[in-house]
Amino acid sequence: MANYNLQSNEFMILRTEELSRPGSNSNNYELILTNINIVFITGRGSRNGQTTKIFPLSQIKLFNGSPQVLINIQSGYPERVDIYFTNGQESFHFYSKKEANRWAESIKQVLTGTLPEGTTNKLMAIPGTEIVAATLKDTFDTVKDVFGVKSKGSNNMQNVIVTIKCVGCGASLAGVQGRRIKCKYCDTDQSL
Repeated sequence: MANYNLQSNEFMILRTEELSRPGSNSNNYELILTNINIVFITGRGSRNGQTTKIFPLSQIKLFNGSPQVLINIQSGYPERVDIYFTNGQESFHFYSKKEANRWAESIKQVLTGTLPEGTTNKLMAIPGTEIVAATLKDTFDTVKDVFGVKSKGSNNMQNVIVTIKCVGCGASLAGVQGRRIKCKYCDTDQSL
């Protein structure tokens, strides 16, 4: 593998050296798919050094939720995968139809988090999604508590929202009855 350092939150998904570029006779390439980028490396192992181009997956165009990653079949040429970015297009030739399909589907899977029909393997979720989901759930639960919203099937008594005047400055304060709050104007701590 060529010299490419993964970011701390970046994971290798797919890699190949079996490709070429349209209009080039060289085959000294490497293509890497991670959960964040497509990395294209030229000149690996050459005296002139290698060149690395990074294409962020976040810049791939979507149409109706579908990533614009298309297989272009031309008679007499290798299978080509065209990837449409917000700032242009990149194309890669693969030496087999199977490899071209594998790359196109893998890129789509990473972007959408889905697998093709009939596939039973699970695609690894983007790191940190569980933390974000748990944080959002906690936030929604807190908001529901503050505004007295009951969850379906909940037997808890509904919280009562009250409005009072601050004992320190007279500003209007609102919240759940029985809770302690601090006035945002004068910092007086009081019970609702």
